[in-house]
Amino acid sequence: MRTLQRGATAAIALTCVFTLAACGSAEEPGGGGSSEDMMSESPMDDMSESPMDDEMSESPMDDETMADALDFTATTASGDTFEGADLAGSPAVVLFWSEMCDTCDETAAALADAEGVELLSVAGADSDPMEDPLADADGVVQLEDGMGDLAAHFGVMADGDVVLIDDQGEVKHHGPMDPMELPDEVTSLTM
Repeated sequence: MRTLQRGATAAIALTCVFTLAACGSAEEPGGGGSSEDMMSESPMDDMSESPMDDEMSESPMDDETMADALDFTATTASGDTFEGADLAGSPAVVLFWSEMCDTCDETAAALADAEGVELLSVAGADSDPMEDPLADADGVVQLEDGMGDLAAHFGVMADGDVVLIDDQGEVKHHGPMDPMELPDEVTSLTM
């Protein structure tokens, strides 16, 4: 009887070991990654490895080699049309904000004195352009994104996210950013 119990215990232990090994060795599609891994994946990640990168480094940017990041059309707060292609050749910083955002004011303050970059401020759904935290910054372009098209285009997941675009139209960062690090990151776009 004792031998039978030891055999059963050993069988259960082996089953547990094999089960744990199987669970730890394979990642299930769509559900095994950490939340940090899932947050870092977005449509913009694919753009950094675009076949157009080689072309863009060899010649000035033109319509044929323009990065996908600049391939958008938006509406300004005043109702005009804004073409992302207008940013070609200039580094740009895009702040996605809403009135409910807790970090947007700090991020906007870090961007307010930015020089040498185009500043775009994108209002989320139901946000009043008069509440724009970058409204007082010189030369800021205020865009509306009530349907979330621009956020989806840039892979933005939350209000307060920042997109940094270099002068070749390549996205260098998209997502949250510490306001203390933002001035240095913006400066690196202009070098």
